[in-house]
Amino acid sequence: MHRLHSFAALSPVTFLERSGRAFPNRQAIVHPDGVITFSELVGRARRLAQALTRFGVKRGDKIAVLSENSPQVIEIHFGVPAVGGVLVMLNPWLPSADITYMLAFCEAKVLIVEASFLDKLSDADKQQLADLKQILVLGEVATASTNTLSYEQCLIDTDDRIPLDVNIEDELDPLTINFTSGTTGRPKGVMCSHRAAYLNALGQSFMLSLGRGGRYLWSLPMFHVNGWGHIWTNVAVGSTQVVLPGRTIRGKEASLIKLIPEYGITHLCGAPRLVRALTESPDDKSAFAGITITTGGAAPSPDLISTLEAMQVHFIHQYGLNETLGPYVVCEEQEDWLPLSVLERAQKRARQGIATLHAGTGLRVVDDAMQDVAQDGNTLGEVVMSGNTVALGYYKNPEATEKAFKDGWFHSGDMAVVHPDGYLEIRDRIKDLIYVETDYGWENISSSEIENALCRYQGVRDAAVISVAAEATSAALPVLVAFVEPHRDQHLTAESLFEQCARELAIYKRPQRIFLSELPKTATGKVRKDLLVTDAINRLQHT
Repeated sequence: MHRLHSFAALSPVTFLERSGRAFPNRQAIVHPDGVITFSELVGRARRLAQALTRFGVKRGDKIAVLSENSPQVIEIHFGVPAVGGVLVMLNPWLPSADITYMLAFCEAKVLIVEASFLDKLSDADKQQLADLKQILVLGEVATASTNTLSYEQCLIDTDDRIPLDVNIEDELDPLTINFTSGTTGRPKGVMCSHRAAYLNALGQSFMLSLGRGGRYLWSLPMFHVNGWGHIWTNVAVGSTQVVLPGRTIRGKEASLIKLIPEYGITHLCGAPRLVRALTESPDDKSAFAGITITTGGAAPSPDLISTLEAMQVHFIHQYGLNETLGPYVVCEEQEDWLPLSVLERAQKRARQGIATLHAGTGLRVVDDAMQDVAQDGNTLGEVVMSGNTVALGYYKNPEATEKAFKDGWFHSGDMAVVHPDGYLEIRDRIKDLIYVETDYGWENISSSEIENALCRYQGVRDAAVISVAAEATSAALPVLVAFVEPHRDQHLTAESLFEQCARELAIYKRPQRIFLSELPKTATGKVRKDLLVTDAINRLQHT
């Protein structure tokens, strides 16, 4: 039994209660319409918690959010868990059918939605969303009704007297459900606890060297694993979060360079695409000297790392998954790398690295017998994780949970080698997973999903999808390429296949190039994708 005087349930909602008292007049959020202090932020989060209680939200109820980055999304990350609700952040750029599926699957009781995304619900069947009792709209409400209300109006009708942490019962209660990208079949809902979010936030503050003087620019989508947990991290240490409209940043990464001195930015995060765009901007980049830039997902190239070093950027490379609440591995720089050449140092920094502070020792690369692979930089094994910030499991999916979380370890599906210095480097996926960069970050998709969509088109005998690295073709980004083998005597065109993909796939899953060709296969009928990569490079280089 826990001793009451020496135990308190860990939850990130306590971060805001503390910062509201420690830094009441400090800027918590800066946005185009003004400034929100920590005192105001804790007040708004408390009001939201009271509003949700009035709507009948109880412990374990799901509250979904469909929005781009905004100050309201930050306060939602504290108001929802304060009443025991489970926060479900949805990607607003997914097709309507995917969003409807996720809302129905997680049994969301309340949806908080940005007004511009209300049309995502227009085609939803009422039966599909039978659990949805209340919709709160961020922005103008065209037609208010009993179950569709203005978010701001709901806050006005409440007070801020009840602290956020009084209703936290169990630190192992689910705090979030974040959906995977659906690389094989339907996306899975990853459940993370209050305890995991709390410890992840503190660990990230150390990894990022983020403190009360920090000014963090939100270039990372908040719906991506709760912004890697950085919403809670910033509030915990009392730093300022700079939140600009999505249209200010999305697709205009190079313009961010002008925002650095304007807002006094010290930290920002994003996919390698965003970081690369910053380095390629023709504007004066002197303001980047001394700031911290963190990237994850696809590994940054040694050339990009060398460029950032020349710009005097403090660059951090992390790796993780939905199932680890984001960053779980970090490439810690070592003093004995300093005498190396710029290229040698960049090659070491491009590796994924070792476990983060909050991951402890819960990181291994193992063979099929769960034995650690040799630290020789050549022997492949699967990355497995265990620890306080690993997910509880998959919501309403015991089969997938049992398969991925077994023997006390989460089996990531990532294949890696371990170098003699103990640093791991991701080399492949157990399944054919492809990272695709989008305007808002990156998504990981399954080649088989795209191949199946192509094979459903009349006249297609077989299909294979690969990703060609940007460096191989001098392209700005990796190129998603599909090879399609027609049935004999069938006339197919690339144009008709592009139309098929547009009908069935989200935009970031659609191939940029489609080649009609017989597929090279092994004696057992397996497609030789290694040969297709070479073929694609040759074709792309000569077109």
